Formats: sequence, C-alpha cells, structure tokens
Amino acid sequence: MNTRLLTVALLTAATSIALPAQNFRLKAEATEIQAEATEIQAEATEIQAEATEIQGEARGIAQDADIAGIWQVNITTGQAQGRSAPLALRREDQKIVGTMSTPQGDQAVDATVSGKAVTLWFSAKTQTGLTKVTMKGTVDADVMNGTIDFGSGQGQWTAKRGAAGAAATQSGETRTDVSGTWAFQVEFSGGSGTPTMTFKQDGEKLTGHYSGQLGEAPLAGTIKGNTIEFVIDIDVQGTAAHIVYTGTVEKDTMKGAVTLGEFGEGTFTAKKKP
Repeated sequence: MNTRLLTVALLTAATSIALPAQNFRLKAEATEIQAEATEIQAEATEIQAEATEIQGEARGIAQDADIAGIWQVNITTGQAQGRSAPLALRREDQKIVGTMSTPQGDQAVDATVSGKAVTLWFSAKTQTGLTKVTMKGTVDADVMNGTIDFGSGQGQWTAKRGAAGAAATQSGETRTDVSGTWAFQVEFSGGSGTPTMTFKQDGEKLTGHYSGQLGEAPLAGTIKGNTIEFVIDIDVQGTAAHIVYTGTVEKDTMKGAVTLGEFGEGTFTAKKKP
C-alpha cells in the first residue's frame, strides 16, 4: 500500500516538473513563429512598394502624347507631292477636336491618341459629295506621320508642329502676299501645261482668275503663312473638272501638287511676273 502511494507521488511530481518545461517550449516556438510572421509581413510590404513603383512607371510609359497645337500637314497620294494644309488641334474636356483649313472651307476634325498612336478623321468636300478621310499614324514630339485613307485611295502623310506657325495662324496674320500675276508650269502623267493665274489677296482669302489650255475660269482659295491652296472649277469639253492646287510660297516662287480630277495628279512650279 505504501509502495503504491509512493508511486503515485513520484508520478505527480514528474508531471508537475514536465508541464512548466513544455509550456516554456511552446512559448518559445510561438515567439519564433511570430518573429517569422513579422519578417514575412515586412517582405510583403516591400514587394507591394516595388509593385506600386512599377505600376507608376508603366503609367508614365503609357501616357498619351499631347498633340494640341498648330500643325502643317503634308499629304502624298500617287503622283501628287507636297499637298499641304494647316491643322489646328485642341482639347475640349476629354475629346480632341480641331480644324483642317482647305480652299473649300474649314473641315472639322476629330482625333484620338493612345500612347503615341494617333487617329484623325474628317469629311472632305469633293465633286461627288462628302468623303470620309481617316489618317492613322504615330507622334514623336513635334512630328507626326502615317497613312491616309480617303475612300477611293490611300497615301502617306506627315505633319510638323511649330510655335511660329501656331502664332501666325492664331493671330490670323499672313506674312506672304501673292497678289499679282503668276506664270505656272504644270507637269502630270498626261502631259504638261503653262497656265497663268492672277491672284487677289484679302487677308487669308484668295480670289482670282485662271487662264490656260483648259480655258478660262475663276479661282478661290486660302493662304496661311506660306501655305497656299486654291481650287478651280471648269468645264472641259462638257466634263466638269475640279482642280486643286496645294503648295508653298517663297518670295516670288511657288511649288507644290495639283489634283486634276479625272485627269490625274501632278506637280507645279510658278514664278510671279514683274
């Protein structure tokens, strides 16, 4: 009986000693786990900070280019070289809108930008009515270029933005005066011609007279800065011809492209008569 009591007493004493030791070990393990969790949380915070930085850099890379301003657009289609027109673009809320100035009047332009990719579209007046024109390309600082689709054909276009051109267009001032009589030399696939043009300039507006192999006809157009564009509507042996001249003026000379309607396209040079 005494032996049994002694055994129970020994077991009780052993249990009393083991429990505190076990509790100490568990507390140590819990502290170690908590330290590891704190370290993992710190690493997660660092990773999140790096991800936020990368996301910010990505947004900066993908930021849309700013195309607002005054651009000089040059269009090449087929044999026509140097057909140019001023283009003014501006932001209105979340939209980009503008105006393309042509002899037929100002054409309303809409545009979108995604990164450096640019799309512009407008409706141009032609002999057959309104034609939808779409220009797609890329922008790099003050230069744009790409392809143009005007329904019946395609071509290439470039544009350059400049502060001097913007100031001249915004103020409405014209630095070049083409009033007077000019001798033209026109070259196209079907031959050549030497018409005479007489211009009368009133600000940016041009009126005048055409005299050449196709007959006699009035002309009308615009001049903005040194960019000139004018149209002639004339009857050629019972066929209505819509002729468009687009080019640049330098002192007493001109050069550019001409669209002769159904007769094709070509180039021209001109010199002002004394």
